[in-house]
Formats: sequence, structure tokens, C-alpha cells
Amino acid sequence: MPNDLDNRRRAFAEAVTVEAWHGDFSTGDGKVDLHADVVFGTARVGGEAQSPVRFKLRIRQADVVVVIPNSEPVVVDTPSVSRDAPEFRAHLTETVQQSARLYAIGQASASASPKGVGASLTGSVSAERGVGREAKVEVTGEMAVMAVTQSKTSDGAYRWTIESVVDRHLIGRPWDAANAPRLKLIDQRKDRTKGIPPTVRVEVRCRREDIEIDEITLKDEPFWGKARAALGYGNRIAAAESYIRDQLIKEGLEVDNIADAFGQLTLASTTAEEIID
Repeated sequence: MPNDLDNRRRAFAEAVTVEAWHGDFSTGDGKVDLHADVVFGTARVGGEAQSPVRFKLRIRQADVVVVIPNSEPVVVDTPSVSRDAPEFRAHLTETVQQSARLYAIGQASASASPKGVGASLTGSVSAERGVGREAKVEVTGEMAVMAVTQSKTSDGAYRWTIESVVDRHLIGRPWDAANAPRLKLIDQRKDRTKGIPPTVRVEVRCRREDIEIDEITLKDEPFWGKARAALGYGNRIAAAESYIRDQLIKEGLEVDNIADAFGQLTLASTTAEEIID
């Protein structure tokens, strides 16, 4: 049985957490639903005294990946893979400003009777008048909070790419974990009542370009004081990236060249727990 450190690796739990579970392999036909509960938010990083930097961290896009080690006697039931967008909806109200101009052309004529002043006057004038008006129209409809696209990684693992539809970064849950399992697992052991049940992992990954780092502050005044004015945005970003890399490595999570926009990071990893009723 994996210990808690191995089971839940989440260096930036405020930015993303993941829990995963499945049913008892030993019952029924050996098929169980794999559930993954993923929650996104804003991480306030570097609050500990020894941290030289503090910042806010958010995720713009992420992949949820099911990892099955080659040594595990379990496979995915392909038809069971969740391939649909989530059902969660949010109301979006848009205010549209409209303007309209009204144009009028008028013609006037006047005549004097010969019995009057003894003269006749006729003429015409054209006048164009513009009237401005603004109207606000509120259009309220339903749209998905997050867009979910199912695909596979280069090594064949099932993944779900999550993007925000209504904001710059991910907030909340992309799906209902309890009622919308990601897929079914099939236990291939001949005797499912003996031995250790198969284990699978669920990871949350992203590219460096998908991480938003904000409000960076270098905290060590004695060290940074004289140089603070000379430090540009790039240096502060480098300090934040260094902190992120160190924390992920400390948790045993994968970091692939965080300085590159396309560098891949594993932000959270968990071993799916077997729930026995």
C-alpha cells in the first residue's frame, strides 16, 4: 500500500488538487469505474519564512492523464472512455451598445396669392437631422465553464485537456467526479481474490506557457535591497520559476525545462485508491 507521500503529490495544492478512486476489483467481472476529482484555483506561493520569493500562481490549461505502469495487470475498457464535454454550465450576460440615427428630409413651399401682396414666392428647403440614441441589450445564455477534449499522449495514455471558456485561467471542477468516471479498468489477473490489486495513477500536467505567475515579490530585503531597482521582470520571473522547480522536484514530480515555454511540468499526481463497500 503506497504511503501518503507517494499517493498524493501536490506541491501547489491551491492551484490544483486531484483525487482518484475506483471500485473493488475482486467483485463482479473485474471491471471498475475510475473516478478523478480535479479542482483548480489560485495558489499563493512562498508564504513560508525561508522562501525568498512570493507570488500567485494560476493555470490556464492542463492535462489530466491516466498512467498505467507496464507492470500492472490492468487495461482500459476502450468503449468506456469519457469523450464528452462536461455538463456544468454558467450563465453569461453580455451587454451590447447600439446606436441609431434618424434622418429626415423636409420640403417646404410657400406661395402668396396674387390677391395678396401681388407676388408669388415658391421655394424648397432640404434639412437633414440626426438624432442619436443608445440602447443596451442584455443577452443571457448558457455556456460551458471549461472545455474538455479527450485524446492520448505520445506514449498512449488517455488524457483530458482542460481549457477555460469564461476566464483566463482554470477555476473549479471540469466535471462531476462522482457521476462522470473517466473510464473503466479491467483487472486481468486470473484470480482477483489473491495478491495486490493493480494500481494506476492520475496526474495533472501542463506546459510552462500554461502557468500564469503574478504579483511576484522578492522578500529578502538585505540581500535584494540594493539590486531591487535594477531587477527587471525577467529576473523576478526566473526567481519564481526556480522556486516552482525546486518545490516540484522536492515532491518527486517531473519537471522538464521550466525555463522553456513548451517545457512540461507535472503539478500533481495521485495513486487511485480502491474503495471497498
